[in-house]
Amino acid sequence: MFDFANKVVLITGAAQGFGRVLADAFAEHGAKLALCDINDAGGEETLAAIKGRGAEGFYMHADVSREAEVEAFVAETVARFGRLDIAINNAAKEIAGPTLDLPSEDFDTLIDTNLKGTYYGMKHQVAQMRKNGGGSIVNQASITSSMTGVADNGLYGATKGGVIGLTKSAALQVAAENISINAIATCAFDIPNDVFMRWVEDHHATREEAAEWVPIKRLGRPEEIAAATLYLASDEARFVVGHVLTVDGGFTAQ
Repeated sequence: MFDFANKVVLITGAAQGFGRVLADAFAEHGAKLALCDINDAGGEETLAAIKGRGAEGFYMHADVSREAEVEAFVAETVARFGRLDIAINNAAKEIAGPTLDLPSEDFDTLIDTNLKGTYYGMKHQVAQMRKNGGGSIVNQASITSSMTGVADNGLYGATKGGVIGLTKSAALQVAAENISINAIATCAFDIPNDVFMRWVEDHHATREEAAEWVPIKRLGRPEEIAAATLYLASDEARFVVGHVLTVDGGFTAQ
């Protein structure tokens, strides 16, 4: 169903976790990949992995909290491949702790990366997609704030709630220009160094114990988050406007 042959796909936060999983999935389906992160070693590992699949791509150091670096990354993508078809705004930071007790500077850090970084991405990605005649953007939101609250992760949740607001408003602005913007909210995926698995480790739980927290009684698989993202990025999803797709095994339904 999903054919991304010769499509140019930009992924932020590609060094690990969801970013690496999605880079691999798009590579498998024929895409050309533009990858960025601030973890250069991890970013180069992801690049090597997608090239091992025979995909064309490049990695560039870019901090999404800095608009100039986001703009430069989009420009380099177009310089290399001639266009931009799909963007996955995945880069994020997490600082856990009691919502009202963390230093205010921590909130600034999360806003700069998670919220402003997504805004900078959409701003420059849409500008290029308008030149193409269309495209699609998928933003990483979270079930935290959109579906549920977490006492020791409120600042992160607040920024992800902001991502949802940006997604919905931006989607309406560009829907008539053949540009789709949506978001995905996930939880309970068994992906190394993902936010959920770090949370499990912080609470000294095993994978088996974590699976019992999920109504479906197992953790999510990488191919399941990939399939959901590939759908939202595909031409088949052009009639989906400003949607937040929840993929969490029923975790928020408890």
